[in-house]
Amino acid sequence: MEKKKDNKSIIIIIVCIFIYLGCSFLQTRISSPGAAAQQAAQQAGQSAQAAQRAGAAAGNNPMAGVIVQIQVVVTVVLTLFAKKKGFITAMILNGINASYLLIVHMIINGSKKSMPGFIAVLISMGISTIIYIYTSRNDKITDELKESYQEAIAKNRIIEEQDETLKYMAYYDKLTGMPNRENFMERLEKQIKQSGDCVMIYIDLDDFRRINDNFGHAIGDELLKQYADKIKTYCGGNTFAAKIGGDEFGIILGNGMTNEAIFKYATGISGIFSEPISMGGNVYTVAASYGVASFPENAMTADDLFRCAETAMFNAKESGKNQLCFYTRQG
Repeated sequence: MEKKKDNKSIIIIIVCIFIYLGCSFLQTRISSPGAAAQQAAQQAGQSAQAAQRAGAAAGNNPMAGVIVQIQVVVTVVLTLFAKKKGFITAMILNGINASYLLIVHMIINGSKKSMPGFIAVLISMGISTIIYIYTSRNDKITDELKESYQEAIAKNRIIEEQDETLKYMAYYDKLTGMPNRENFMERLEKQIKQSGDCVMIYIDLDDFRRINDNFGHAIGDELLKQYADKIKTYCGGNTFAAKIGGDEFGIILGNGMTNEAIFKYATGISGIFSEPISMGGNVYTVAASYGVASFPENAMTADDLFRCAETAMFNAKESGKNQLCFYTRQG
């Protein structure tokens, strides 16, 4: 883009130089006949007054004023459209023209008829200077505004990225990338409102603290990540699964499932934890306890459903662990 602008400026400068020099050449040709006519009149024996009138008539050629106006326009065009290079070019052209009028016509030839042209050139230089100062200041302000706008866009993008990061941190587990408890509860409420019927499975790994204590948290974290990946793969896109605690997972099943279907589904999940995982030269197997609660049979709200599934999971642990219990209301 900048290269195209430079090429355009160069073309404008070249064209304007030719036009300006052409006008200067015409101006010289127009002024020359005036002097020749005055000399011819004197040689023909005419009076000095007649000779002066002949020179004045030739010097007052209306084309001279037109040429000056064209040069003014060329000066303005150079300054407006070629910026700094155009301004420098305009000042050089007008400076040469002014010097020529001053030295050749006014000093050497002693002619005062070039005074208006000389003044016009000086005015052109003044106009060019004013335009350049104004446009430069305007361009500077425009550049500052563009820079501020770009900075604002960059800051807004950073804020949006930070918002996305904070949103992710608020709704997803940092270790496994699974939805967290907050996300799970919102999804549970949404499921209840939309269908009015759903099932929750609460999963808690049995004695998982033993792995952290005996092998370190690094091993425990790696096991949790692998189990999380296996659960996500098993559940697929139609079933919502989340990590709702340190070593706890929650699953929301769709409506219309029988207890037999739920038990079969949970059995498939238990196979995930019973499958051995080799890591660091050791083989690990983990068991889990499962609690199941249904809406609206066991609860009236999402929070109640969560507590009922959790209670059922505790009942499974008290009954010997590594098994599934359905929630039953205690009389």
